[in-house]
Amino acid sequence: MPSKRRGRGEGAISHYADGRWCARVDLGWRDGKRCRKAVYGRTRAAVADKLVRIQRDVQQGLPVASERQSVGQFLTHWLEHVARPKLRPRTYFSYEHVIRLHLIPGLGRVKLQALTPQRVQAWINEHAVATSPRRCHAARSVLRAALNQAVAWGLVGRNAAGGKLVTLPRAVKRPIRPLDPDQARELITAIRGHRQEAFFTVALAMGLRLGEALGLRWVDVDQKTGQLHVRQALQRLGGDSVKRRTLWAEYQKLRTALKDAKDDDAKKAIQTDIKKVWRGIRDPKVHTVPTATEPKSERSRRSIALPLIVETALEAHRKRQLESRLAAGGDWQDSGLVFTTRRGTPLEARSVSHEFKDILAKAKLPSIRFHDLRHTAATLLLAQGVSPRTIMETLGHSQISLTLDTYAHVMPTLQKDAADKMNAVLTAKGA
Repeated sequence: MPSKRRGRGEGAISHYADGRWCARVDLGWRDGKRCRKAVYGRTRAAVADKLVRIQRDVQQGLPVASERQSVGQFLTHWLEHVARPKLRPRTYFSYEHVIRLHLIPGLGRVKLQALTPQRVQAWINEHAVATSPRRCHAARSVLRAALNQAVAWGLVGRNAAGGKLVTLPRAVKRPIRPLDPDQARELITAIRGHRQEAFFTVALAMGLRLGEALGLRWVDVDQKTGQLHVRQALQRLGGDSVKRRTLWAEYQKLRTALKDAKDDDAKKAIQTDIKKVWRGIRDPKVHTVPTATEPKSERSRRSIALPLIVETALEAHRKRQLESRLAAGGDWQDSGLVFTTRRGTPLEARSVSHEFKDILAKAKLPSIRFHDLRHTAATLLLAQGVSPRTIMETLGHSQISLTLDTYAHVMPTLQKDAADKMNAVLTAKGA
């Protein structure tokens, strides 16, 4: 005679004396504990429908919808199991930063199913007072992406941060401060003879991003065809971010304590502790390491024709690097990179930026960011009449609209030139 007992995992439906119906399903063992899920409803059909959805989610490996699941719990699960596999390392790091420092402290305790546009809007308004509008925009973007997945999984009925449901504070776009042609020529003169002359020349003449310039290899420079191929970027990644944050907080406290200490013995003890913590921060297992990554986007993987000034600078740089290699002897670390330290190791982005600021100060040029060299390259090309499409491909922008929107400040001058040229064509000679 067949058994009337339901199989394991099939769930069970019960009817309570108070009129409620309850469905229970076994979710198996997790972290050494038996996990079960119970759902309630006013009718048997309602709980049976919920039971079917839970069983479907379990079979598909999806997180089971729970009235007790918080926004923080969902964001943590989404970041690790959905976002991480498809994001580039640097993008994942920025998402983790936004979730850990902004979303979880602000909305983490709210129940996922209880999150409403009104609640998101209230938090955005509060957060805008404590931080910048740009960070509010970034937080909303990450939250919207995560809630899109929650909608797809059936955990919530709609995206509380999507569409026009939330109004964001107005973000003031940082003005672009490129060098003009005269200043660009002064910079070329100022870096002449500098050990990293070729590095700054490449950045100025070809508009490479900092990571792209740091990750440039000799195999990416084809002197026969006069082409430079952007195939990778160099970024600092890895390490133990949790331990690094803990040690860094301890380091800051010790630095403060050292300033307040008055006794010499106390100062020596604190200095000893500071050195110990600093060694921990710099430990390869804790600290980030220079890592080759894919370019920012598919369009960023590109080939660019080398201007003569760049070819000349690279030839001189290759000779200078060979001299450094001979001087370093056995200490030389062959990375294959174009731009390295005197021992062949990758350059540090922060050190390069500091050197760039020093060069600008000595040359009495405007104090701009290294990234503004990229903007300078674009504006110089536009001013020479190069088409926006060509500039888009040179810079590796994903869309031509990005190029046009970013450098719209140059367009009025170009439009005036176009008008003058049109007038010259249509005006008869001697008229």
